[in-house]
Amino acid sequence: MRSLSWKLAIALLLVVAVSVGVTAYLTHHRTTSEFGEFIAQSRASYLQRTEERLREFYTVNGGWSGVQDMLENSPVFLNDRLILADSSGTIVGDTDGEWLGQTAASVGLSKPTSIVVSGQEVGKLYVLSSGMVTVQFIIPGIAPGQQPQPFSPEQSFLSHVNTSLFIAGGVGAAVAILLGLFLTRQFTKPIRALKKGAARIASGDLAYRVDVKSGDEFGELASSFNSMASSLDSSEQSRRRLFADIAHELRTPLSVIGGTVDAMLDGVYESNPDNLNSIKEETEVLTRLVAELRDLTLAESGHLKLEFEPTSLAELVQRRVSQAEVIARGKNITLSMDVAEGLPEIEADGRRIEQVVANLLDNALNHTPSGGTVTVAVSADKDGVLVSVADTGEGIPAEHLPYIFERFYKVDDARSRKTGGAGLGLAIAKQMVELHGGKIWVESEVGKGSKFSFTLPGTQQKLIS
Repeated sequence: MRSLSWKLAIALLLVVAVSVGVTAYLTHHRTTSEFGEFIAQSRASYLQRTEERLREFYTVNGGWSGVQDMLENSPVFLNDRLILADSSGTIVGDTDGEWLGQTAASVGLSKPTSIVVSGQEVGKLYVLSSGMVTVQFIIPGIAPGQQPQPFSPEQSFLSHVNTSLFIAGGVGAAVAILLGLFLTRQFTKPIRALKKGAARIASGDLAYRVDVKSGDEFGELASSFNSMASSLDSSEQSRRRLFADIAHELRTPLSVIGGTVDAMLDGVYESNPDNLNSIKEETEVLTRLVAELRDLTLAESGHLKLEFEPTSLAELVQRRVSQAEVIARGKNITLSMDVAEGLPEIEADGRRIEQVVANLLDNALNHTPSGGTVTVAVSADKDGVLVSVADTGEGIPAEHLPYIFERFYKVDDARSRKTGGAGLGLAIAKQMVELHGGKIWVESEVGKGSKFSFTLPGTQQKLIS
């Protein structure tokens, strides 16, 4: 029995059974006790009044003559039997009229209540109770084991109370169980929906979502499940795009390499330095692509080893700009740098931050036409140090800006292939900056150029491995 619904139902049944049973037992015990105490107090009060009436009768009449008529006309308490014996033990009054003239000893009466008038015992009152307070007596000619049990109104009352109590408990338990089964089914409905959703997700249907209808913990769980499904769906889509992009990026250099080698083997191309250099260039493209993919994968998974040390960001940027000046002059692009004074050192992995600056510079130089300008600025910022790379290129349309830092994303596919970019540089830059606790963003206007900026905190002590 593995169904959660059945487990909850059985647990509920046990709780109801135990609760009703304990309640019924305690109620029965308490009712019996309180009712018995009430009967005892009422009987004691009744006997006291009866004794007073008998003393008054004896005082007025000077004896017990005629007492039988008084007893027969007197009210009795719960069918109790009253028997009065005179001072010699002879029965002179019996509410049943059965033992008149016999002695109390002969019929087995005991434990009487003395009737005292003027300090003298003038009679004895016996009470034969059919209720909860019982007086044993013997009927002449009948064996003690065969004595008939008198009818008990008290016991009858308690029996009816207990019967009603058990019926009410049974009805209450049945209603509770039915209501519990209904509620159990309602409570487990979201779990069944989640189970179905998990099976659908496991089968590959990542677009499946659980219908959220409540704001309680089950609703939160369903929302979390849907968020997980959305994340898995997004990851799967990203994985498929990644494979497609990798295949696309590898296809061109591999085709060039394969075609060139085949042509050389067939004698179409000569094995000269120009043709070999073409193969070398495509090999370098592949090598750079593999290295970038490796860095990006390690950064996204949090396993990229960073070696933090005090670093002068101004010197790092200056070094990288100096290396890019040769490329800028070759493209007839003006490359300038503006560095503020008194910049604080930062704790950073210099090699990785230099990689960020290099990627931003390459991106700017590749998208700036001849005669354009690329300006690199380093300044103090409230968050630490700010680095910006601005160009006068064609700019980026607004609809592309939210995706510009995604891997393999290209605003102009043909232009990117022409310049040798695989669309990973900005994605790597974003990961490296964020691993250092900084942030990176872009501002752009079509026809006027783009400006990529990033900040790094003044102190970075967290080592990421």
